[in-house]
Amino acid sequence: MIRYRLGAGAASVRWAMSPVHEVVSLARLLTEPRRHPVFQPWLRRRRQRLTGLDLSALTVFMADGAYRPDFLDPSPMSSEPTFDDGLAALLAAPLDQVHAELVDAAARHDDDVRRRLLDDPERTRTQAAAAVRRLWKAAVEPEWPSMRQALRAEMLDRAVQVNREGLRAVVPRLHPSASAEGDTITIESAVDVGVDCPDGLILVPSLFITDRVQCTTSDHWSPAICYPATGRYLWSAPVTPRSLDRLLGVTRSRILAALVTPLQTSVVADLVSVTKPTASEHLTILRDAGLIDSSRAGRTVTHELTVAGRALLEAAPPRPRPGR
Repeated sequence: MIRYRLGAGAASVRWAMSPVHEVVSLARLLTEPRRHPVFQPWLRRRRQRLTGLDLSALTVFMADGAYRPDFLDPSPMSSEPTFDDGLAALLAAPLDQVHAELVDAAARHDDDVRRRLLDDPERTRTQAAAAVRRLWKAAVEPEWPSMRQALRAEMLDRAVQVNREGLRAVVPRLHPSASAEGDTITIESAVDVGVDCPDGLILVPSLFITDRVQCTTSDHWSPAICYPATGRYLWSAPVTPRSLDRLLGVTRSRILAALVTPLQTSVVADLVSVTKPTASEHLTILRDAGLIDSSRAGRTVTHELTVAGRALLEAAPPRPRPGR
């Protein structure tokens, strides 16, 4: 068990996102893509971006069941740190921490790999950071505005739940391995660790983990738990009510359902399998009908449901199950 002992209950828990965590978790996903079929369509659409990308300095730590060094995934210092903030923290990890974690991470590797990792911890850290940056530039940065919006929605929703129901009610919903009792949050684990959290605990929703939580217990970082975020419409559009198909048309009803999570135009186009200009046309119609709002930041346009759009989705009867 991993036990996080809080200092002041829910008041000592904060929510944050981490661009670096998403990149490192994507690297692991790329080493075991069949384990997570929900991501397959997304990965296929981005195959060209990922082909030929040298990630070996990062994926060397991704063997199933192996220890992944904490220095690769520093705890976020603010609720919405930039990628550069996170990468700077990675590169600033103390070398004694890096070496100690590399000893554990290299334990399952052969002698040649172990020597390469341990002979020069600073070089190992620098090369891993360079791989993180390559993967960010190739696959995550182009879609970060939509990912950030999805994570914002997740954090806001959880904060509202905690305020309404209390931390103990919400923690078990983050993952089946998590529970809360008194001033302690417990994660089922093969290791037995107790962590004091005098300065608080960080809860980090993650878009690229689905079946586990990740726990940071290092003395060098703030204690953190990364857990699977809800709202996975970034990867596959939800099933829409048949009544909306008839009212709006199949494509527009699918777009409306997908916008439960705020999304960029390009992500919407991918989800409903149309070109970006076609998606823009459908989005304009939905916006003119008052069902969605759109906001622009530079060249990026993000779309989300209005109150009317959300009410329409909630009022529509569910699609009948096959055979009924």
